[in-house]
Amino acid sequence: MKKIAVIDLGSNSVRMSIFGYSENAAPKTLAAYRSTIRLSEGMSQDMCLRRDAQMRAVAALGQYKKIIDAEGVTKVCTVATAAVRKAKNKLEFLELVRELTGIEIQVIDGAQEAALDALAIKRSLGCEKGVICDIGGGSTELIGIGEVETPPSVSIPFGSRGISEMFFANGETAEAIAAAEQFVQDKFDAEKWLDEYCAETVIGIGGTLRATAKYDLGDCGKGAVESYRITPRRMSGIFGEILSASTEDRKKMAGIGEERADIILGGLIFIKCLADRLSPKSFVIADVGVREGVLFDYIENHKIL
Repeated sequence: MKKIAVIDLGSNSVRMSIFGYSENAAPKTLAAYRSTIRLSEGMSQDMCLRRDAQMRAVAALGQYKKIIDAEGVTKVCTVATAAVRKAKNKLEFLELVRELTGIEIQVIDGAQEAALDALAIKRSLGCEKGVICDIGGGSTELIGIGEVETPPSVSIPFGSRGISEMFFANGETAEAIAAAEQFVQDKFDAEKWLDEYCAETVIGIGGTLRATAKYDLGDCGKGAVESYRITPRRMSGIFGEILSASTEDRKKMAGIGEERADIILGGLIFIKCLADRLSPKSFVIADVGVREGVLFDYIENHKIL
């Protein structure tokens, strides 16, 4: 059995999965790791990665490199998404990581990220029709799943942290919420293809939605979220509960905690607007995404990367 390590360097966290695969067996996850690095924190001021954020990323990647070496991994794929691709100083950051950890990072664009998400959902959930919503810290991807070879998609360069920093810096007032909703709804309204792919189910992936599922699960949501269904009515209730809670209260909520207390509402704005736009019967939240997409892209030779 061969081992491949896939690292996804996101805006809020960095995640690594080690997969085992062979010609005669389906790939399986051998181990999974996650570190909160808040790489895009403060980036909205000048679109540069802060030095302390860079060093948090380097420290996490350095630990992952030790695990990779100890586990006898035969292939390593490391991709970076919104925070790095938008950063003016991304080349300096990539060189810093290479110099201090030996890890080579490939920065992927929004279209590649969307295609990897779609591939992961098709292989992991067997979904053939619908809309995928991937809410990260620095970007949000919508992908249509259907019969066409190249699915329609859009990568919006704002995620939970971007919306929070743009609209809620002075508090989550009614005016700020309304402005954020209008901003996101305008982005969605520009994507006319969504009408054709509107399905009963919206598949949600990314940190905001995993946190939402774990919050709804309460104490039962300490593990990975395999495939969790939430109705639009319950999602609206969750939005209201989180909106009415203080940041300190959110830190104590299951699934949210200190890591997402200040940005969770920014991510949920996308879900609220998407529910209004598509009127789905339910959201299905799954813990798959770019990493699984990279895996299948590599072993099946789709050449997305």
